[in-house]
Amino acid sequence: MSEFLPTKPILVLGGAVGDVVLTLPHLPRSGEDIEGIPQGRQIGGCAFNVARALRRLNVPVINGMPVGNGDWGMAIESAMQELALPVLLRHSQMDNGWCLALVEPNGERTFITMTGCEAQWNKAQLATLPLEPATIVYANGYELAGETGAALRDWLTRLPFDQWRLIDPGPRVGQLSADFFAMLSDSHTLLTLNRDEVAALCGAGDAVNAAQRFANAHNITLICRLDRDGAWICDGQQPPQHIPVYPVEVIDTIGAGDAHCAGLLAGLSAGWSLPHAVDLANRVAACVVASRGAAGAPDWQQLQQRFPA
Repeated sequence: MSEFLPTKPILVLGGAVGDVVLTLPHLPRSGEDIEGIPQGRQIGGCAFNVARALRRLNVPVINGMPVGNGDWGMAIESAMQELALPVLLRHSQMDNGWCLALVEPNGERTFITMTGCEAQWNKAQLATLPLEPATIVYANGYELAGETGAALRDWLTRLPFDQWRLIDPGPRVGQLSADFFAMLSDSHTLLTLNRDEVAALCGAGDAVNAAQRFANAHNITLICRLDRDGAWICDGQQPPQHIPVYPVEVIDTIGAGDAHCAGLLAGLSAGWSLPHAVDLANRVAACVVASRGAAGAPDWQQLQQRFPA
């Protein structure tokens, strides 16, 4: 598809945090002393990565990311201003968190996270966010898990059943209860998961078969991101649909899942079918893993040049 006119707003809920990136020859063993190479500081966090990628594609974004009162909060607000994202949620008593990203030579990354105000949610705060029937809601598992995410989980499950929402449980998928997923049943909910997350949520064995069984049992659609095996749409009703990957030289995989979410949301904002939206997600993610860090999301012209329709 070549016509891309995103109009539906995306409410991006979750965290904006500081990212400190180091490249290492390998992950250190306990007690080992190794030398890392600093790759600088930047603003990241799953929700911010998604919002930044969406804005580069000129998708309308509603800013559902809390901003704290410290040094990271100041840097995050500045980064949001550059993206034309007004701050709607503020925390007066905490700063935003930050993340140490350790990148190995094969591009694999390991995160050490220091949590901040982005993990503190309450009903009054969520009630201030503008929400229309056409709005598509994005939420990430880092902010959904644990006691601090209870208000956000409750808010998501109380949305109208036909309100589209994309939930990326992430590595904390195991901390989300079966009741939470059961309450999303029969709603317009998409779950996006990588290979490890599919296994954690749906069980061991073939990832696509496991995802299809889970989708059928919960009446919910899963988007499975399986690296070189591409993406699969499993809705439990129709046979799983394969959306091939776009091969690129991988520099690192920081922000790959976030870029995929952004591409998927962008396609849905433009009114594309789910398979076409997932194909767009594959293209956006390919651009990000072919560059260093999570900030390499393309604009529409760059995307068309790299992957002609």
